[in-house]
Amino acid sequence: MTHESAAPVEGLRERHRRRTAADLEEAALGLFCERGFDAVTIEDIAAAADVSRRTFFRYFASKEDVILSDHPRRLDELQAALDRRPADEPALTALRHAIMSMADTYEEEREHMLRRFSLMTATPALEARSLCLQRNWETSVTEMLAARMGVDPSRDLRPGVVAATTMAAMRVATANWLAGGGRVELPVIVATALDLLDGGLQAAASPPAPRRRSAPARPAPAARVRAL
Repeated sequence: MTHESAAPVEGLRERHRRRTAADLEEAALGLFCERGFDAVTIEDIAAAADVSRRTFFRYFASKEDVILSDHPRRLDELQAALDRRPADEPALTALRHAIMSMADTYEEEREHMLRRFSLMTATPALEARSLCLQRNWETSVTEMLAARMGVDPSRDLRPGVVAATTMAAMRVATANWLAGGGRVELPVIVATALDLLDGGLQAAASPPAPRRRSAPARPAPAARVRAL
């Protein structure tokens, strides 16, 4: 009986945590867009979300974290999407499907994500923090691909090259989406960016073909040798 009653309580607590975190993020985003990032204090955000300053710090360590705190969750979602792909699927194809899944999620949150990306590009502190997090993403995706390919990324260049180039394509696509005000759906732009990579990277992320022993070179005719 005790176990049955504890589960719903825990579910309510988790829902409350998610709701409070979302309220803080929405309050912060609204204030940042209205006043500018530097002009907003943590007390302002807490008051707008109707919580205490102490409660703010139970969820976030800084103002930057309010906007960027979802990176671990997004990375987990990317890992889960990659894990759902067939084990024998080429690494780049599997990563492409996982990234397209993430692009679909961003598109579903279009207005929120556009406001957030606009704020980040206009705020040096947020942009610098975002670049650090993107580097973490690149490292994490490299490890995901290395595990999928069964290779050591410190010895095999392929996982790192595929991860770095694919993440760059995603960044460029997102920047274009933002510059265009979201008029074109993000998945369409991301797919176009990834199409540019398919030719070279698909081969790089596939197992190397066995080498064929080349036939011995025939000596050139004497007359031709003299001509050279």
